[in-house]
Amino acid sequence: MREFAFLNENSDEIPLDDSIESLNLATNDRYLVSNSPKLNAEIYAKEINFYLKNSTENALVKSKNTLKLYEARASGFDLSMDVDLAKEIGKNILFVSDNDESEAVSLLAQNGFKVIKLSHNEVKFIYGEIGELLAVVLRDNDEFEIDFSILLVKNAKDYMLRQSGCFEVANLASDEILSLVNSVSPVYNYKRVIDYDANICQYKGRRTLHCAKCVDVCPTVAIMKNDETKELVFSHIDCVSCGACVSVCPSGSLDFNFMPRRAFGEVLELYKDSIILVVDDSVELESLDVNLKPNVLPLFVKSLNFLSYEHLMELVCTSGASVVLYGKEFMPPLNEALNLVNEIYEKIYQTKVVYKANDLSSLNEALNLAGFIENSKQEINFYNLKKREIFAKYLLNMIKDEDYGKTGCGELVRYGKVEINTQSCTLCLSCVGACNVGALYADKSDNSIKFNASLCTTCGYCETSCAESKTIKVIRDGMELKKSYFEYQTLAQDELFKCVECGKEFATVKSVKKIATLLEASFASDPDKLKTLYCCGECKAKLMLKKQIENGDFDE
Repeated sequence: MREFAFLNENSDEIPLDDSIESLNLATNDRYLVSNSPKLNAEIYAKEINFYLKNSTENALVKSKNTLKLYEARASGFDLSMDVDLAKEIGKNILFVSDNDESEAVSLLAQNGFKVIKLSHNEVKFIYGEIGELLAVVLRDNDEFEIDFSILLVKNAKDYMLRQSGCFEVANLASDEILSLVNSVSPVYNYKRVIDYDANICQYKGRRTLHCAKCVDVCPTVAIMKNDETKELVFSHIDCVSCGACVSVCPSGSLDFNFMPRRAFGEVLELYKDSIILVVDDSVELESLDVNLKPNVLPLFVKSLNFLSYEHLMELVCTSGASVVLYGKEFMPPLNEALNLVNEIYEKIYQTKVVYKANDLSSLNEALNLAGFIENSKQEINFYNLKKREIFAKYLLNMIKDEDYGKTGCGELVRYGKVEINTQSCTLCLSCVGACNVGALYADKSDNSIKFNASLCTTCGYCETSCAESKTIKVIRDGMELKKSYFEYQTLAQDELFKCVECGKEFATVKSVKKIATLLEASFASDPDKLKTLYCCGECKAKLMLKKQIENGDFDE
């Protein structure tokens, strides 16, 4: 396979880099990236022709940028983690419609499909996945189940399209319906789109429910949860690759395999000093006429909605410029993320930095407003860190020693802080053990609990895990745009207690005194037993053994 190919179908020619093979006619040779669907390439990069057609740059700059677009696609492909999967699909179809569908049903039957036609009133529920779908049917007061491979429905109810293999066909002609079912049968090809790190998931294995945002935003049944075992259940065949779960995940335990964090960072290296126009796969670019002013360079992504506040910050900091997002749908996690980043930039640089567009008019407006932001570019890439660490690093470099006030707090993207009542805290460290993002940690050097608010997702599990009533409190009130918010601060501290027998330090003073206070009354009549309350484990055992020998509990 060769790497890059360019099919020249226009009279306007530009000089191309030697690494790009220029063709006047389509061939059967295989390539990695091409600018045309007519070529046999692994990747059809439709943004290349879009850029060449609409950019106002001169021929030399266009040539250099065209190579960047090829390299960006190749880099993203090399570092992507998506896995190709396939499933054999039968030819049994359930067609749900309140209209006469005899033409479509007849055409499907002629092509080997077995079709059952039902009305909406007869279908109570649909579940399963493509190839193994089940419908609960109500007919003549009798309820029963039927199994089938593919669901075709006109004017689908909300629940009907959440599973794979379920298609709305209200606007399709009979031949288009046949083409649709032929595209998924006898083999349905799909991908493993989402990668999952259970170690930092804030749902898995916890005693109480503190997060399942990915489940809530998933438009299908691709992510479900088991509240008894506190485990996420992934159905990759049902995933529609929207990426919203990645955007909303507070800890970064989910990653988008089409563009994982490392790939994203590598690709952005090619977009330094550019105004980045991020284009969603759903957009029809081929016939789009728009004025791409100098320095605007398109970046193709499978879905805009996988972008989180971390991705947006990396986009604007790497380029040192505004970013424009162009797509058909902006889901709630992405909207909250761009609102947060815009709020931060408005406070620090007095300008909006992320623009969104979903049609030609809003796209032209956004591109006109987009520009470079003085002193905002950062040359460092932090993609090997966790999600909130990356965001915090970029922000800390922007804030330096200034205080820019405070941001608001969203419903999905939450920032805040933790407070500890030092009077009742015994430094048992239950809160530290509960935190899996490193916001809380035990510092042995000074016997303290330290906290970095910028890493905290405000999940509240530390509050639930605390053994002392009303000792730790999570406050969701936004992010403070000052240096101390991004550094570890001491929340609680205590001295270590020395064993009254051997002098070894073994616990905090507060924890020893608390236990002693609870048990002193019960042990008051026995001085040796009372003394054990202030001893380390070894000395406690020795004293208890000595007491038993003195009492004759052991034979000599």
